[in-house]
Amino acid sequence: SIRSRKIDQNSNVDTAAIIFREILGGSELTSSGGLNFVADYRNDRMSPTEGYELNGAIEFAGLGGFTKYLRLEGRGSYYIPAPSWLLDRSAFSVRTSVGYALSLNQLSDFNWQIPTGISEIYSGDNQVRSLDQIDTESTLPLSERYFLGGLGQFQLRGFKARSVGPRRPRLRKRYFDFGDGKVGPLFQPVGYIPGYGGGSCAPKGVKAFGGNKNGLCNDIDAKDIDDFADLDETDVIGGNKFITSSIDYRFPISDTLGLEGVVFLDAGNAFSEGDNMLDLTEWRWGTGAGVLWFSPFGPLAVILGFPLDPTSQDKSPVFEFSVGGRGL
Repeated sequence: SIRSRKIDQNSNVDTAAIIFREILGGSELTSSGGLNFVADYRNDRMSPTEGYELNGAIEFAGLGGFTKYLRLEGRGSYYIPAPSWLLDRSAFSVRTSVGYALSLNQLSDFNWQIPTGISEIYSGDNQVRSLDQIDTESTLPLSERYFLGGLGQFQLRGFKARSVGPRRPRLRKRYFDFGDGKVGPLFQPVGYIPGYGGGSCAPKGVKAFGGNKNGLCNDIDAKDIDDFADLDETDVIGGNKFITSSIDYRFPISDTLGLEGVVFLDAGNAFSEGDNMLDLTEWRWGTGAGVLWFSPFGPLAVILGFPLDPTSQDKSPVFEFSVGGRGL
C-alpha cells in the first residue's frame, strides 16, 4: 500500500506534544508491504457456537516515504457450546488480540519548521522546552498508533471509540525571545506560568495560560494516570502496542427475526513505548450487553457498555451502533 496524509488543523491549539508534531509536520507518505494469515475453523461464519479462528499479520513500512516501522499483530477466538441448562444453541467465546509496532523513525526525521534544540529559556525551569525535547521516545507517527475503545478492530466495549490508551499533558505553544533576535515557539503545560528558577501553576480563574483555570497544572513529563495533577488537561496519544481480551456469552433471541444477544466482559489497554502491556494493573475493564440483528441489509449491532474502572474522562453508559460488520 501507498498512502499520504496531512493533518489540516490550526496550530494554535492546546494539545499533546506528539499531536503538535503531526500538525506542524506537513504531509507524510507511507509505503508498506505485508503478509496476512487466516485459519477459520468455526462452524458458522456469522453466529458460531464452536470452533476457533486465528489471524496473524506482519507489515513493514519504509520502502519509501517518511513513515518507517515493523508491525506484528495476532488475533484468536475460541467458541464453546454452552451447557444444556443454559439457552439452546447459546455459546461462550474467548477472544484475544495483540499488536506491536516497532518504530524505525527518529525524532530527527520530523520537520516541524520551528526552532529545536533549545532548552530552558528560564534558568532552572524545565517545564518550557522545544518540541524535540518532549516525549522523545514516542517516534511512531500518530496515524500508526493504537487507540482502543468501542466496536471494531481495536474494540474495548464499555468505552468510547479511541478513548483508551496512553495520555500526555496538553501543552500550550508560546512565543519567546531567544535573545539572538529570533522569536519562536516553545511549549509548556497548559495552566503553567514559567519563571526564572522555576514557575508555578496559574491561580484558579486566571485565563492567560490556558487550561480549565482550576489552579492545577501537569508536569511536562507526566505519563501515568497517577502522575497527572489534572487528567482533564491531557490527550490520548495512542500506543505502539496493545492487548485486549473478551469473554462473551452469545444466545439466540429470535430465529425468525434473526436476533442474537450477547453479554460481555472486555479487558485490555494500549501502551506507549517502554511500558509493559502484560501488567494487568494497567488494563481497563468494561462490561455490558448488546444485540446483533442479521438484517436484509447486513449485520447490525448495538451495545450498551459500562467502564468498570472509570476515570474523569470516561463516559458511562456508552451506547454504540455498528453496521455491516462483526461489531460484537
